[in-house]
Amino acid sequence: MSDKIFFITGIDTNIGKTFVSLLLLLALNQRGLNAGYMKPVETGVEINKDDSKNYLDGSYVKKYGGLKEELNIITPYAFQLPLSPYAASKREGRTLCIKEILFKFYELNKVYDYIIVEGAGGMLVPLKKKHFMIDIAKYIDAGVILVTKAGLGMINQTLLNIEYAKSRDIKISGIIINNVLNENDESMSSNKKTLGEFTDIPIIGDIPYISDKKQLENINILNDFALKYIDLEKILV
Repeated sequence: MSDKIFFITGIDTNIGKTFVSLLLLLALNQRGLNAGYMKPVETGVEINKDDSKNYLDGSYVKKYGGLKEELNIITPYAFQLPLSPYAASKREGRTLCIKEILFKFYELNKVYDYIIVEGAGGMLVPLKKKHFMIDIAKYIDAGVILVTKAGLGMINQTLLNIEYAKSRDIKISGIIINNVLNENDESMSSNKKTLGEFTDIPIIGDIPYISDKKQLENINILNDFALKYIDLEKILV
């Protein structure tokens, strides 16, 4: 039986998880599958005087993924400070409730057959005491899709994340290589092949650096990217 809930995490922050999440969502939708998206926590969000929020990641995926839900459903928790959710909630004097995140997730799960859930940062970003970002994947029984970089160091960092997930009995469904950092070192010609020799987790995407950022806001191009760079056949068995 294939996974229907995918948790997107990365080997580090600023690795392109939101863009990858959107491409996965578009790829699922283009196959005629009923797919939704959630980002439980987002930090670095500008909060206006009227308490409205200028969401970044959730807003981007909602707009280009054609989602109907309000942003406070897609992203239940938003903090102003660009810190871990744990640090931001302490500094801002607010409480983050895991049960509230799960409640919002289960509401979406009633609507969609497939759900993409995007984490903030990497696996061990703290949510609150005794709770890390990757724990959400375990709570919702999701298959993890690990986003990694393309250049030197990606093999070590990717394998470390895989080993940690295994130690916690967390399933990794696939790996996506994303050259969001515009890397161009000698290792890139062999990294994908070498990584495949050290893990049996399928590499379901290999996304090149996209120099023209206007392409990231063109739905026709985004749909093409989803079909070209995401191989769903490896995870929808």
